[in-house]
Amino acid sequence: MTDPDPLAACRSIPLDRVAVALGYRKDPTDRARFRREGSVISINGEKFFDHLRGTGGGGAIDLVIHATGCRFPEALRFLGGHEAQGKVTTALQPAPQRLRLPKPSPRAWPRVRDALIRQRALRADVLEACHSRGLLYADDRLNAVFVCRNVSGHSTGAEILGTAPQAGTKRFRSMAPGSRKARGGFWLPCDRNRPVLVILTESAVDAISARSLHIEETREPGAVVASTAGIASAVPPWIEEWKPHRIICAYDADSTGDRAAERLRISDHRVKRRRPRGAKDWNEILMRSR
Repeated sequence: MTDPDPLAACRSIPLDRVAVALGYRKDPTDRARFRREGSVISINGEKFFDHLRGTGGGGAIDLVIHATGCRFPEALRFLGGHEAQGKVTTALQPAPQRLRLPKPSPRAWPRVRDALIRQRALRADVLEACHSRGLLYADDRLNAVFVCRNVSGHSTGAEILGTAPQAGTKRFRSMAPGSRKARGGFWLPCDRNRPVLVILTESAVDAISARSLHIEETREPGAVVASTAGIASAVPPWIEEWKPHRIICAYDADSTGDRAAERLRISDHRVKRRRPRGAKDWNEILMRSR
């Protein structure tokens, strides 16, 4: 009996297993959809489509190349070659994707700024301050780009929020390709070199909103408001570099935010919960106050 063709064996591996090996997680609301930073794919048999990048392909080899940026031989090694009919191996870890921030569009900035004021009730002076410091800019697709940084101020990624009109009620939201949440996030500077208090929010918009609302903790000397771009079950490594004395978890007032805050509180004695009152998040409170 002859050995099976290794290419055919690799291509026959179920895409959902390959996706999990590549770091994707199933979307609890859609069994065919899988998510990870910078990528949301749908799987239909041997085909996949990436909704954020607008491209797709067919077969396990294509999916590995798409997700890691590696070449054909490395994709075969990742999938295990002759071992491919068994479980997916980790012979090759996915190559880290290079950070690609959207190109700034100075001409689009006034429109994006005005959209953030109109749609999110963010203050013009705060937006201009962020823009002048390079923390926020517009791209040519009328997206607001909130730059993520490490504690030294170097770019590590970006939260991207669409402001252009789209079908439906939800607007485009994503991370720049190659963003690393463990290395940095969007944060607003404080009056000290090393903050003693860090306030965690789920998005850059919420971070700016909490600061604009002047909630009690944001007024303390040495307080930084930071976004973890979603929820974090542990204090991100980049925030640990500050060695803050206190951490306020100001995640959304919903079950997901509450569970994440409880996990943080149990795992780290510095963490206290600060729940938005009367609204889902800090931006909603800001919008109601205008």
